[in-house]
Amino acid sequence: MLKCLFSALLLVVPALPAMAQNIVVQDGEFALTESELAYLVSRWTQQMRDSAIGDDGDRLELLNLSLANKKLAAEAENIAEQDPDVTWQYRLGLEAYQRDFALRWYRDQVEVPDFTELAQEQYTLNRDKYALIPERRISSHILFSAPPGVVRDDLLVKAQGVLDQLREGADFVEMVETYSGEPGAAEKQGKFDRWLKFGEIGVTPPYTEGLFTIEKIGDYSELVQTEFGIHIIRLDGIQEQSYKSFEDVKDDIVKELEAEYIQLAMKDYVGQFNMSDDVIIDHEAVEAILAPYAKQE
Repeated sequence: MLKCLFSALLLVVPALPAMAQNIVVQDGEFALTESELAYLVSRWTQQMRDSAIGDDGDRLELLNLSLANKKLAAEAENIAEQDPDVTWQYRLGLEAYQRDFALRWYRDQVEVPDFTELAQEQYTLNRDKYALIPERRISSHILFSAPPGVVRDDLLVKAQGVLDQLREGADFVEMVETYSGEPGAAEKQGKFDRWLKFGEIGVTPPYTEGLFTIEKIGDYSELVQTEFGIHIIRLDGIQEQSYKSFEDVKDDIVKELEAEYIQLAMKDYVGQFNMSDDVIIDHEAVEAILAPYAKQE
């Protein structure tokens, strides 16, 4: 049962040298110290811990897998030393892990100040960024279906005639039933049952652009052409622009400020490891290494 946990175990057991303290498992040159095993057990899943507690065979298998992990780590070192073709692949992979380890460690050490007061200031200065609820509109429409590429001249004339009738007082629902090519339009009475902001994602842009040109509820847009055909849009309602309260957005602003603070702290930390003024570079050697990759003119 526990062999299926081997891959997970490989991810949580660090290949670190044993410290000078009590050894609890010894197999030739390989050993697990007391602190090493304690850390390892702390990273096991609860299922693994329950198995080790309740079954001697499972416990032995888990210890075996732990030692196997250390032996494989040592084998990786041997392979890297003996096979020049993979030496730098291994070394640079290890270096990348060490770099990420150092960055994660430092990230955990960063003490982030309380940004509540600054968040309030940002809310006051940048309400549009953090708290704006844009105007939304709801509409109905009549669609004169026309796939892309189809000549629409005659259909435009027909649609314009319907629009003129509507503006003169014709019954919108009747016009929907007579002319709309949208599936289910008659049952919905042409309603686009969704509040839309300008540029609403998932709605063809010309539709919202046409909708937001209408000045008064109950009025109609000019003819709007989309990939679906020609639309006559009626404005049915407006939700005015408004703002969320500071309490509603405080957590988001604080998280953004904290992220910026940590990013700057990390940048300063990494900057400590840039080349010093005393660096020595063999430019001829660098040129020789780069030469085979130079573009041939």
